[in-house]
This record gives sequence, structure tokens and C-alpha cells, in this order.
Amino acid sequence: MDHPDSADESSRAVPTQSPSDSPHVTLVAGDDRRVVDPADAPWRTVTDSFLCASGERWGGEWRGVPVAWLLERAPGDDAATHLRIHGAGDHVACVSLADALGGVLAVERGDDRLPPADRPRFVAPGVVAARTVKAVRRLELIELAPDEDAEAYEALANVD
Repeated sequence: MDHPDSADESSRAVPTQSPSDSPHVTLVAGDDRRVVDPADAPWRTVTDSFLCASGERWGGEWRGVPVAWLLERAPGDDAATHLRIHGAGDHVACVSLADALGGVLAVERGDDRLPPADRPRFVAPGVVAARTVKAVRRLELIELAPDEDAEAYEALANVD
């Protein structure tokens, strides 16, 4: 599936770093699956902040693998409108493809590595905290009708 790298102007390539310690991500479109190793992926930086369930505000620069780069490697599903992001436990968020393409699977926030149990974390500008999924392992492309509610495809957890 060909998607342009839709990172906004606040995004920049970071060629000296590698997300080699990020786990493989499974990309799903219908019955097709593909496992992607992000070791050779470029990195992008997005700037975002959100209020977590704990009441703490998390913000700043998040660095990691661009979602657009990953989806370029996904099995074909040109009809997809949304992305389900599966993470730790049963946490599943569903965001519009347009919003997801501006995001990253982050392994760093600011100058700090995220804890191994939280890596990578889906972060995209404008996406609320409950949908910033930790420990992402699977990205699933789905097509929703205009009258379908994306929340029906979610299992949101309290997020710190």
C-alpha cells in the first residue's frame, strides 16, 4: 500500500539513530498479514502533548518509526479508512488513517528512551491520550462506512 510520508513540518529525519530495539510489528489488512522489522526504518520526530488518565500532561518531541513508513509495507487494502492499533494487554485504539499517517511508533520522548515495556508507543498530533497505545505489536487496516463509529472497534485502557 503506497502512502506518502505525511509527517508534518515539525517532523524531521534523524538518520544517526536506529529503532533496532523496537519489536517487530504485524501489519494486517483483511486476511493478509505481514511482519515488519523496523530496524532499518527512518526516524521521525513529532511534537504533541496530551493529558493522561493519571492527570499528568505528557508532551514534547516523540521520536520513532513513521506510521506512514510502516503502512507502505502493509498488505494492500486501498479501501482502508481507519487504523486499529493493538498494544499491551487488550488495549486497541481505532483512528482515522489520515490522523495515523502523521504519527510515529515512538521509542523516545525528548532525550529519554521510553521504558522497554512501553515501546513503541503510537503518538500522532491531535490524537487523544487514550489512543496513544503503548507496546504496539499490530497495526490493522480496516474500512469503515461513513456512518460507522470508530469507537465500536476500540478497547481503550487507562493510559499513563
